Amino acid sequence: SASVVATDKAGNTSKTPIRLYLQSKKYIESKIAISNAFIDGKITELVNEYAKDADQMDAIAKFKFINETLRNANEDIIKQITSQIREDKLGEFKMTPFYPLKNGAVVAGFGDHRIFSFDGAELSESYHMGIDFASTAMADIVASNGGEVVFADKNGIYGNNMIIYHGFGLYTLYSHSTTMAYEQGEIVTSGANIATTGTTGLALGDHLHFGVLIQGIEVRPEEWMDRKWMKESVYDILENSKKIIDGGK
Repeated sequence: SASVVATDKAGNTSKTPIRLYLQSKKYIESKIAISNAFIDGKITELVNEYAKDADQMDAIAKFKFINETLRNANEDIIKQITSQIREDKLGEFKMTPFYPLKNGAVVAGFGDHRIFSFDGAELSESYHMGIDFASTAMADIVASNGGEVVFADKNGIYGNNMIIYHGFGLYTLYSHSTTMAYEQGEIVTSGANIATTGTTGLALGDHLHFGVLIQGIEVRPEEWMDRKWMKESVYDILENSKKIIDGGK
């Protein structure tokens, strides 16, 4: 659900619901068999770093800890950071389409449902809330639009994780990077190289996990890479709203 909330100087609040139209879309469902080699490698590496009782876990417990317990904790951090609207007023909002990795090939899509099994039995599941891009190892990651770095640190399965705030509740997320060129609180400009791709966190191959969030909600990044969609779904609506507020002027 969504609503427009207005509060006047006296503290009176008015709330009006927004009609939503649900778009039917099918997402990929993948069944992935987990091997002992995978658990003994990347999974055990992360368990040793983040679990307090790592030496007491068997293979199944290790994987479930990483894919469920640690994942949920990491996503809670992201949601807490990206749920904030950081300005009181905004006179203008305009973004160019996001293209974070030059010549990057899509290797995993938004909404992919992954069902993991071990020794033939279903073990755990996850949803992929971003797009994975890959090109060359340690490729430059670009900020297509300027903003404030609101997070730049290790974040469990996301590895080296950077989040940039662009205004109006819009955030972009970049993870698994080898290096990060900016720290929390710094301002990045449009076109700046902000990090390099890598394999930190729960990543087997060198790539960028790119996410877009609006007020704490993951949305489809490909929409924010589409100039036509951005115009029709965001900017035209904002302009029409301004005209209504201004009495049709």
